[in-house]
Amino acid sequence: MKFDHDRKVLIREGVRNILNPFDRRAIAQAVKIRAEAGGSVTAITMGPPQARDALYECLAVGADKAIHLLDPAFAGADTLATAQTLAAAIKQLPYDLIVCGKCSIDAETGQVGPELAELLDIPHITGVCALNFASENGSFIAERETDEGFETIQSKLPALITAAERLVKPVKIKEPDIEAVRARPIEVINANDLSADQSFFGQAGSPTWVSDITNFGIRRQVQFIEGNAAEIAQTLAKRLFDRGLFRDGLETDSPAKTLDSPLPAKGDQRFENRGILTVSELTGNELRSVSLELLSEAKGFAARLGGEVATVLFGANPKAHVRELAAYGAEKVYVVEGEESSKYNPYHYTNVITSLIDKLKPFAVLIPSTANGRDYAPRIAARLRLGLTADCIGLDLNENNEFIQLKPAFGGQIVASILSRTWPQMATIRPGMLAKSEPDYSRNCSVESLGMVPLVQDHYRVLASSTAAARGAAELDDAEIIVCVGMGIGAPENLALIEPLANVLDAAIGATRRVVDQGWLPRQQQIGITGRAVAPKLYVGIGVRGAFNHTIGIQRSGIIVAINNDPQAEIFQVADYGIVADFSQLVPVLIAELDRLKQDNALFEVPG
Repeated sequence: MKFDHDRKVLIREGVRNILNPFDRRAIAQAVKIRAEAGGSVTAITMGPPQARDALYECLAVGADKAIHLLDPAFAGADTLATAQTLAAAIKQLPYDLIVCGKCSIDAETGQVGPELAELLDIPHITGVCALNFASENGSFIAERETDEGFETIQSKLPALITAAERLVKPVKIKEPDIEAVRARPIEVINANDLSADQSFFGQAGSPTWVSDITNFGIRRQVQFIEGNAAEIAQTLAKRLFDRGLFRDGLETDSPAKTLDSPLPAKGDQRFENRGILTVSELTGNELRSVSLELLSEAKGFAARLGGEVATVLFGANPKAHVRELAAYGAEKVYVVEGEESSKYNPYHYTNVITSLIDKLKPFAVLIPSTANGRDYAPRIAARLRLGLTADCIGLDLNENNEFIQLKPAFGGQIVASILSRTWPQMATIRPGMLAKSEPDYSRNCSVESLGMVPLVQDHYRVLASSTAAARGAAELDDAEIIVCVGMGIGAPENLALIEPLANVLDAAIGATRRVVDQGWLPRQQQIGITGRAVAPKLYVGIGVRGAFNHTIGIQRSGIIVAINNDPQAEIFQVADYGIVADFSQLVPVLIAELDRLKQDNALFEVPG
């Protein structure tokens, strides 16, 4: 991909397009529904001329009709402008269900689906991995993936869903299949067909824009460690110890940018209210660490801006967490309490938070980039017509008093500096990216209870939820060290060899997709393009082959150690330290050596 530095957009012309893997599942699911229940399937896309190829693939899979939104006026659109254009087109069509991919694999925002649903005023369910239309009264039941497990949700039609990887297998299409449908007509719709007012299309209708792009692909030169198991263990342990393991913390290169920017001018009306609003989340009965990271970051911005830090928390008993929220920087805590508030519902979150934004008119709104945060934040942005940047890894103010939002794209190969034309500024922040401040439990804050707007329950109703994987998922959010297992460990019983290594390193355990597919570990512990992206200071891959779909999720790791008995394993191409060895022989020796170093270092620590 190339970047037009004058127009601040990616140059897509002349670049081969592929149908997004999640969208392949969306079209497969649509065709499956038609086979079971009748009806028709329309495939629609917005893009340059070569986007027709994706539509031909949809026709080859079984779509009845294809529509191409094609016009130079659509170019340079962010997610909101894309959703607005799609909404204008879809309003002219009959539909019962809109099926989108969970996210694209280039920008990975996952915002267009929920934004589109909000603009069409229909319910949405993201990350759907199972679907059942056996319900009565024009409703359906879907199973949704969350960070903690799964939710079973009943929703009313018409509705929008986004397809997760495990919803359905994509239909395999070969080139002859595509050639066979090239004579089929594709309807082309341009901007004039949709509206005389084209101010909400393309760059003109985009509240966010890219001010700069940094080519961030981390270049690693693997150092292989050789010898017998004892020699390898000693060498690796010493190198990690020398880089801070068990001492002052691992030394890694931080990709985040910071700018020493001035405070906004007092006469600037955009900063009349200089407060920062964050959304805090719970896992079980505990605050998610990312909530405290956001407060720590907001506290720093509020000090520079001269504003107040406020946060909102939903839960059965949110007031129990007020002291901790205050300790990390909250000056005002808004609580939405009650048993109903403990059940996640995007309508509740959208209604409450949009009302709070209207009341406070904050400088910025920071939301965790969790499964739930990325579900309701786009709906809020669409309702208020605000710019939203997803999955940020850093934030700052520039010399023009604009909020810089650093967003990785293309698997972390680039980092885009995103600015917004709308206020308040709004972003979701990836867990583990921002440093938590030291808590000050002498701090006090005020508390205000908020009511919830009553909802029509058939729009979105949680029938059941499973949180069995909550602990493992939450640990990956915060982990400075991750031990990840691949199919190379051989069998699930061999996890018993891995767990002591994770314990001695105080590490979380992650997994590759195939390990999860085999049921050895929960899906919520999957790392990769269809799992979660992580950014530990140390990643240790054991029996991990290193396919691109996995390594895209570990790009931002500080130090990568790869242990594999195959010298040709792809994981060595992205590792800092490579070890070609049988893990079952090496790991027990490595545990002993690490434990020795850990204990020896503890002996020399001086209390206080």
